[in-house]
Amino acid sequence: MAIRAGVDTGGTFTDLVVFDSESNEIRSSKCLSTHKIPIDAFRNTFGQLSIEPKSVSDLVHGTTIATNALIERKGGSVAYVTTAGFEDVPFIQRTTRPELYNLAWKKSLPMIDRRSDCYGLSERLLYDGSVLRGLNDEEIRVLISELRAGEYDAIAVCFLFSFLNPSHEVKLKKRFEEDIPELPCSISSEVAPIWREYDRASSTIADAFIKPVVSNYVRKLKSGLSELDVPATLMVMKSNGGMMSSSSCEAAPIQSLMSGPAGGMIACQAIADALDVKKVLTMDMGGTSCDVGIIVNGEQKLTTQYEIEFGLTVSIPMIDIRTIGAGGGSIAWIDNGGFLQVGPLSAGADPGPACYNLGGHVPTVTDANLVLNRLIPEFFLNGEMLLSKDLARKAVATVSGSDESSLEEIATSITQISEDNMANAIRMISVVEGHDPREFSLMSFGGAGPLHATAIARKLSIPKVIIPVVPGNTSALGFLLADLRIDKIRTFPMRSDSLDVGRINQQFKDAEVSAAKELRADQYRGTIFWVNVIKMRYAGQNHEYDVPIPYGPLTDDVLHAAFDSFHQRHEALYGYQLPDAIIEIISLSTTAVGRTDKPPMEYLCPEKTGSKAQEQSVYFPETGYIDTKIIERQSIDTGERISGPAVLVEHGSTTLLGPGDRMVVDRSGSLIIEVG
Repeated sequence: MAIRAGVDTGGTFTDLVVFDSESNEIRSSKCLSTHKIPIDAFRNTFGQLSIEPKSVSDLVHGTTIATNALIERKGGSVAYVTTAGFEDVPFIQRTTRPELYNLAWKKSLPMIDRRSDCYGLSERLLYDGSVLRGLNDEEIRVLISELRAGEYDAIAVCFLFSFLNPSHEVKLKKRFEEDIPELPCSISSEVAPIWREYDRASSTIADAFIKPVVSNYVRKLKSGLSELDVPATLMVMKSNGGMMSSSSCEAAPIQSLMSGPAGGMIACQAIADALDVKKVLTMDMGGTSCDVGIIVNGEQKLTTQYEIEFGLTVSIPMIDIRTIGAGGGSIAWIDNGGFLQVGPLSAGADPGPACYNLGGHVPTVTDANLVLNRLIPEFFLNGEMLLSKDLARKAVATVSGSDESSLEEIATSITQISEDNMANAIRMISVVEGHDPREFSLMSFGGAGPLHATAIARKLSIPKVIIPVVPGNTSALGFLLADLRIDKIRTFPMRSDSLDVGRINQQFKDAEVSAAKELRADQYRGTIFWVNVIKMRYAGQNHEYDVPIPYGPLTDDVLHAAFDSFHQRHEALYGYQLPDAIIEIISLSTTAVGRTDKPPMEYLCPEKTGSKAQEQSVYFPETGYIDTKIIERQSIDTGERISGPAVLVEHGSTTLLGPGDRMVVDRSGSLIIEVG
């Protein structure tokens, strides 16, 4: 037996999807995350499916460890090394602030403990990458002595203009590896070789900050897998939708920042392709957060900008995913003005929502859904976790401000506020980017996503909702559909009125050589596929946009066609274009893709089981309590049609059809819902 496994460790649950290449069978399981001993969740999910660890031939993992370390400030102590005179960059940050008239607002602190942890060297590169002053060996010797005495866990290096000439950073890193190998070093020319000095510094510091935490996690996990006798090489999902070896993850942990949500986007793209759906908005609502994304014409939107919190940026290639604190465990609370709020704080897995009966007592979205009878306790995780409706009602009552008869209204308000927050996040990634949600389908997944999907679609006038197979494990499924992917960026300014096509071709060639080398280091031996992109803007602008170009040697005709594409993109976003304006090329990127074997999409539909249809009174705001069909999803046949109200239950998720919603099961197993 040869088993391919995808394991997604989230803030609340750990999800497993396995594909047996001999029987062509796909199965899934879910358990509470065990953050203190991560391997326990692997053991539990494997055990639920009676999988022999020795049979696992491939293992791809996604985790929130990097994200949590940044958000919760639980990383290592970082020493920051930069060009003398620029030591304050991490503290100065930017001049913008989120609240223009809030004079008491304080900017976010960098991932550096003290100003004294910033060290300046007298080296200096000029704007074109030429060397004004080289590295001083005596300065380096003194610096190494100070770093040894500083009780640091990692080093971040960001020299001025190193994106044009990385030689100083590379040389210094080599010295650190020779003289203080116990301190891992991150250099900006490897982490984020871009201009915008602060973004480069912030990204490099973030990588160094989480490096000790992620490295420790990966090593413990590999040790645990060895104890379980799992023979597979551990691969880790990247934020760009590809995957990398565990050693690459230790070397560049920032690449795993959005590893879980990226898997969900990969799965959604594959499912949308199978359904021939061109425009899809995605929504992944789990226990802790909600991630939204967009797919247009079979392509995810990529970005190089991610904000940890206001002012703290990470500039790495990643799928454009917007995250908000709206999950099943999001806590309902009353603000100082007496208004009900939901999130962003979450009850997580420990203690979890009050209804889990694990010690939690604050009201959450999950508790509200249980009060409204939208969650069916005997089907929740196949009855493996017993939900307490009494505890849910007591928790919701703490924010009711009145007697128990109003609990349904309060519970409805909790769900609606959470749904409003998620709808606004979808608007940010669609309407703000020039897309009309009414032209899209909403693909909703995650343990809690299908429960709220049709309500959110109604708020946005989205006509169709798609619920994929095993929606509670969609991100883990995406891990099995991911390719190896290496992104390389080369930054250099050039104008459309003074093009040097030869230089551009040379930059692409250098980037391709570097990307291919890394892909081979991850043990890929197949054909490499390439994707090339140029970042452009009108001269004088301070923001740029990606323009895809064909792979191969560039010509003047290809570049001018790319300029035409940029004009059209600018008009789609802002309503106008400047065809006679000078266009600036800011940077180029090349992506090396190593294709992997994937489960055939026709095998994604789980095996049918016996029906457990019943009826239960469920609360809807427009009708109050109404008799509602409770149907086990795996009992529904392909082509079968169901009209709402109905609750469709399965192991890792629950789908809610409201009055007027109509659903059909596609041959792939996906639920296609026409929103009433």
